[in-house]
Order: sequence, then structure tokens, then C-alpha cells
Amino acid sequence: MRSQLRALHRSVFVVLTMALAACGQNLVGPAGEACGGDPHFTAIPVALGDIEAIAVVGGLGAPGHTLPTAHTGFILRTEGAEVRSPGAIQITKLRRTRYITSPNRQGHEDYTAEFQVCKDISGWFGHLSSLSTAIPVPDGGWKECERYSTALESIESCTARVDKVSLTAGQPMGTSGFSIALGLMGLDFGLLDARVTNAYVVRWRFPEPVLRSVCPWERFDATIKAQLYTKLRDLSGVPRASSGEPRCGTMVVDVAGTAKGVWALPSITEPVQGNETGYITLANYPYQPEAELALSLGPDILGATVLVVPARRRVASTVPSSRLRRMG
Repeated sequence: MRSQLRALHRSVFVVLTMALAACGQNLVGPAGEACGGDPHFTAIPVALGDIEAIAVVGGLGAPGHTLPTAHTGFILRTEGAEVRSPGAIQITKLRRTRYITSPNRQGHEDYTAEFQVCKDISGWFGHLSSLSTAIPVPDGGWKECERYSTALESIESCTARVDKVSLTAGQPMGTSGFSIALGLMGLDFGLLDARVTNAYVVRWRFPEPVLRSVCPWERFDATIKAQLYTKLRDLSGVPRASSGEPRCGTMVVDVAGTAKGVWALPSITEPVQGNETGYITLANYPYQPEAELALSLGPDILGATVLVVPARRRVASTVPSSRLRRMG
């Protein structure tokens, strides 16, 4: 299950840096209008029977995601599961990702579909195995290609801008769930609300989309939200269901004047760029926020892991205070 979660979270900063770029897009209908109240989504994106688990926003998974993860998503149990639009949306950009070298998906490619819900709310689905005919790749094809590397992979990423492609609730978007055997069954679902500001002690350390990331499950109608919440669980170790509030997780973990929040090694002087091995996060455990604490340790010397303990128990620090500082 750990490999599935790594697939779910990989390359999040690449997507986040694009996700607030709706300004200048040719938005039509509701996508260009002021946002009303919830619900904004009235259709379930993936059939419940195809879902193994659903992630909360702000999940912790050191070392790859030492910091709160700025999106949610699904772990699927069905290869090639159909993905449908959750509501009235306008597709604004597509991204094709090719895995040039990889231990488990070399030669594979998948897609991200960015969309606009209304003037202030945008989002994306990532790790789509295929795109439906309702989302055509424009004649100009894939452009703005770039290559980058992670600790384990070499990746080529290209984009295609889409003009006036609108979908209704329940309309097919494509498929997801590449391989159970390879552990590639993750489907990202991110949502940004420009009216929201996630508070951090040192705001400039984080890219703008991280400050706007919200939990999409809260934006569904009550019936569908209740169904989705039955699937909230952490599969990173022993499977654990979600309970307590905030049920959907949170990006807000810094508590000024306390040990809670994000800490960085003194050598880190630049904004977060994707490599999170130099950070530590102490926060309420996202899946049991009222009962447990999570200590997400990025550095190898500290184990590069996540420790979860009862909230009433004092967490003993093994790191000299001179080795860490609040991100400021």
C-alpha cells in the first residue's frame, strides 16, 4: 500500500505551480462567474465499488511528503476505473507525464486534467490513464515539454491548453488505476479556493497554491459526501479509518508559540520546491486528529518516517534545538 500512496502523491508541486493559472483563460458559463455556496459537486467521481480508500487533505508521509499534502485522492481497487466529472466544470489545461526511467512504470504515461468550477474555485485530477472523447487534445498537440528528475525517476512533462471544453456532472473524463501488481492505483484530486488562506507562521516559504488548497469532499452534496466519508482511511501502515474533526483533514498545522507545525533545518533558506527531506512536521494525525499526534520526519538521520502517538503522550525530541528552526 505504501507504493500506492507514493504514486498518489508524486509530483504534486509540478501540478500545484500550474493550478492557479486560470487567469487569462477563456472561461465561459459558471466557470467564469462568481462562486455561490456549496455544494459545487453533485456526482461521485468514481464508483464506490472501485474505491479502496480515500485520502484526506494535509496527509503526512515522510520523506516524500514530510509537509501536509496539498491534495486528496483515491486509492482504486479496479484497474481502468471510469472517472466522471463531479459537477459542472470547464477543462482549462491538460498535462501528459511520461516516465522515461522508473523502477515500476518506465515507458508509462498518464494525464492530469485541470479545471475551473467558478471564478475562485479550480482543481485537477491527476494520474488519469486515459482521457475521454469529451476532452480532446487540441490540434497543436503537446507543448512546453520539460524534463526533470526525482530521487527514483526521470520524467517528461508536456502541456496542452484546452479552449471551451465544458463538462456536466457525471460526464466521463477518462479512466484511472493503471496496475494493481505495480501498486499504481492512485488518482489525485486537488481543489483550490482563492478565497481561502491557509495560515503558516512564515507564509513566504510556501507556494501560493498550498495556501489555497482545500478538501474537495466538503464541496459535495450531503448524500455523496456521506458516502465518500465511509472510504476515508490511511493505508500507509495498518489500515485505519478516519474519525474526529476536521474529518476531511487540514493544511493548517502551525501553532505559533508551540512545537506544533512545520520546522526546517537551518541550511534551508529557499521556499519549498518539492524536496521535503529537510523538514519536520508535528501535527494532529490527519486521520485521528482529536486522539493522536503525528511526527513526520524528513531527514534520513531521523528515520525518514512518520511516528503516530496518542495526543496525551509527550513526544520526546531526539533532535537538539540548534539543529532545527521554525520556518522563518
